[in-house]
Amino acid sequence: MAELLDHFVKFHQDRFGWPGAPIHDAVTIAHLIDPTLVTTLAMNVQIDTISSLCMGRTVADRWSVTGLPANVNVGLDIDRDRFVTLLLGRLSQLA
Repeated sequence: MAELLDHFVKFHQDRFGWPGAPIHDAVTIAHLIDPTLVTTLAMNVQIDTISSLCMGRTVADRWSVTGLPANVNVGLDIDRDRFVTLLLGRLSQLA
């Protein structure tokens, strides 16, 4: 696990210039375990398959510009300290 995380940290440092790596899957599972960890906002999200500007990209309508109904809750913020405590606690059980 440590080698995998090291790889992602190095990749993001080289590619995007910032230390660290997103761990989306762990955040998703943590949110399922404790929904109070993540602040979410209901919004309409689509995958653009038409325009040349956003073709293939995920487009989130945060301010309801399209008038389409919300179809997903998007995570906007996380209680970092509680998340890290939960993650490290679960990972330590694997040792």
